[in-house]
Amino acid sequence: MHTKRHTIKALLNLCVFGALGGIVALSPSSALADKWPDKPVRIVVPFAPGGSNDIMARRLAENLRQSLGQPFLIENKPGAGSVVGANYVANAAPDGYTILFVSGSLATTAGAQKTPYDAKVAFEPITTVAEAPFVLLTREGFPAKNINELTAYAKANPGKVNYGTAGIGDNAQLMTELLSKEVGGLKMQSIAYKGISPAQLDLVAGRIDILFTTMASIKGTAADALPKIAFTGATRDADFPNIPTVKEQTGLDYVVTIWWGAFGPAGMDKQARDRLNVEIKKAVSTAEFKKFLDTLGAQPATSTPDELRKLLAADVDRWTAVSEAIGIRPK
Repeated sequence: MHTKRHTIKALLNLCVFGALGGIVALSPSSALADKWPDKPVRIVVPFAPGGSNDIMARRLAENLRQSLGQPFLIENKPGAGSVVGANYVANAAPDGYTILFVSGSLATTAGAQKTPYDAKVAFEPITTVAEAPFVLLTREGFPAKNINELTAYAKANPGKVNYGTAGIGDNAQLMTELLSKEVGGLKMQSIAYKGISPAQLDLVAGRIDILFTTMASIKGTAADALPKIAFTGATRDADFPNIPTVKEQTGLDYVVTIWWGAFGPAGMDKQARDRLNVEIKKAVSTAEFKKFLDTLGAQPATSTPDELRKLLAADVDRWTAVSEAIGIRPK
């Protein structure tokens, strides 16, 4: 009888511990992921409305609303070359309800200036969304019709070629200075504007000579009709097959593209992150989204979180080195 009571007690204990084990398995993180999202999700765009980041984020938000059944609300928080919005997300709760949608400017800004966050560790990468080359435009009547002619002209006229930027340390400045360094140290004058649109307007007006920008930025503007002398991708742009890349023209390993991607705050719930990764990839893979990206001169380009982490870190290192070399960022 005594042995029987002990056997029954042991069985009861096993049942109790088994139940507790089931409760432990339902950790807060798992419970969050199981019901996520059960309220609206904020997508922070660190630029003003109307640019490529904003346009792409809004299209993606609608796809996510349809697939996940909750509103994905765009919040524009422009300022300091994406720092204001990025810093807001870096300090947000890592619960999957605050997301950063940003281009590779996250890396160029971190490379060119001291930010209140360490871009390499302050965010949880989710996935890249798209990628596009830059295009080098010239004003009408500019004597250089290709990169080699630009190099020769700039060397013969040191300091007389003006190039536009969207602000000190932006993509356009760092790309132009990197090209200058790669082809042999050209001396060109940087003209900083408060955004890429006014720089494009001055290029159209002939007040500056050259400008690196994206097809998304010039589409539907007068700048789209300006001479295009090179694209910066690894291969030629499918829409402009007659325009060779910088790499083709110079023989240099000069490839620079702009990417767009989604991030959460560091420590973001991994299951919510992984679900977003899957849903964003589904959206980007549709024919409708690919057609939409094509209107922006971009192509689908998704990734794993780790691939995006490595891409961001490599770009931060690349643009930090360029910024230090031209004196924008102290060593």
